Amino acid sequence: MNVSYKRELNHNYLVLEQEEYQENYQTGMLLKNKIPGFLECRMSRFDRGASLFYEITSRQSLRLVLERKKLKLPELLKLLRGMYQAVCSCEEYLLDVERLLLTPDFIYIDPDEWTSFFCFFPFETQDPGGELLELAEYFLDRLDRQDSGAVTLGYEFYRIAGEENPSLGKLLKTWQEENGLPEDRQGQQEESERKIIRYDGNGQTVVEEDCIREREPERNFDAVSPEWTEKPEGGTSFLSKAREPGLFLRSESAAYPDLRITKDSFLIGKKKDAVDGWLKARGISRIHGRISREEDCYYLTDLNSTNGTYLNGGRLEVNEKARLRPGDCVGFADVRYVVEG
Repeated sequence: MNVSYKRELNHNYLVLEQEEYQENYQTGMLLKNKIPGFLECRMSRFDRGASLFYEITSRQSLRLVLERKKLKLPELLKLLRGMYQAVCSCEEYLLDVERLLLTPDFIYIDPDEWTSFFCFFPFETQDPGGELLELAEYFLDRLDRQDSGAVTLGYEFYRIAGEENPSLGKLLKTWQEENGLPEDRQGQQEESERKIIRYDGNGQTVVEEDCIREREPERNFDAVSPEWTEKPEGGTSFLSKAREPGLFLRSESAAYPDLRITKDSFLIGKKKDAVDGWLKARGISRIHGRISREEDCYYLTDLNSTNGTYLNGGRLEVNEKARLRPGDCVGFADVRYVVEG
């Protein structure tokens, strides 16, 4: 399975390539239905293989979303409910749950609503037990240790994931009963309104009828130290100070902050609790781009932004990584910077 990313007009796609394509029931069901909890998908053929294009516009991988954020109870519950929905969809559409990709790189999140979407790859089976346990371990590392509910649920999920036949549905039902949390009715409403397109494997189709997020205190993010000062226009800037080590990006507008990058990974966007460099500007995505350091070099990457990340006037492809050099012009949507080293 080869992984790449592609932008077409205003849509971004995760592309999974299968070198040897053989039509099967799983593929037909995935392509002909809008399946709850799944990333929508279309297929393109080439030679003897096929590429599946998964719609990820305005969504981010779970690994990226949790790079700068800790999991609280409402978010963990939504993730587990989303996973349970995907498993139930597999049962309803007669799909193999072993073909769900449960690694954080292939689980996509709406960062505001915390709605989750899963990638179903119909050509290869996975080890769902092993992937589920690895995902549970990943959650443990990202839990907010100040949230006792998140810690308790996280460890219970880890315990159940390690069982011979883990039952996510049982875990959620037990947690629901013991803690009196409101159920998510959205999936039940969608169930009564949707039609299922069955695929019989011969090219024929049969249509069958069938927690409030906790508000975190606002805070400013600093690339180097807490020495930021708010401007009357609502932008942010550094206090006057001597140049420090790292990469320095000078803003071309007084309305937006200069950026100094001293970390190995520095996220830029408008979702304040998920990034290092906060840009409150129209056109900036919630998690827009990344500047990373590898040895002595810095690189710019577009992170599935809606309005693009630019280097010297050229728009980067989704997840494309380009080296930065002094004098380069960098753009996040319409916000422009000059690299000064």
